[in-house]
Amino acid sequence: MIIERLAIKDGELCIGFSENQNTNNLDTDNFLKLARSLSESVLAFQFINSTMIIDKMHLLSSAQNAVNAMNGEYMISRSLDVELIVYTSAQRQIGLALDIMGVKDQLASVAAVCIDEDEKKIRQCLTDVSKRVGEEVSPMFNPSSEKIRSLMETFGITDLEIEQFTDESDLASRAQALSKCIVSKVSQVALGS
Repeated sequence: MIIERLAIKDGELCIGFSENQNTNNLDTDNFLKLARSLSESVLAFQFINSTMIIDKMHLLSSAQNAVNAMNGEYMISRSLDVELIVYTSAQRQIGLALDIMGVKDQLASVAAVCIDEDEKKIRQCLTDVSKRVGEEVSPMFNPSSEKIRSLMETFGITDLEIEQFTDESDLASRAQALSKCIVSKVSQVALGS
């Protein structure tokens, strides 16, 4: 579980997230029911397909942009829960964003993202996720060559773009460079590009 702070015009919000093994074999319907239940106690809650997340900066940037959209009254969706998916996917079309980032049957693990003013509520929410979905994965969002290639394809990122951030070919350097590229695409959603 990671807890961070998000800036808002009147102060700050907390964001918490984790990657959890789906040891209880929840399917799409069960994930959606659990998300609805958990979202009742916090400002926003969302399950995201963890294979589509490169690292914590991807989620932090998405959450900050979604909160900015809410505060700036330029949200694409009607709820912060859905806005998280929109920004995480770097898509302006909600249906496409859900296709890319949404939970599916037979996921091995899932990312859980929670936003609220009260850090205790976030900790409780993510503790409930661990109990109902499965143990936290550590390290979170572990990169692999296959994952990097898949995310590059999904987000439309070329090798040339990766090379703008690193000339190293090791997995960690490429993952960090990809993260920077994805964060850039996430921010572009607010610009309508």
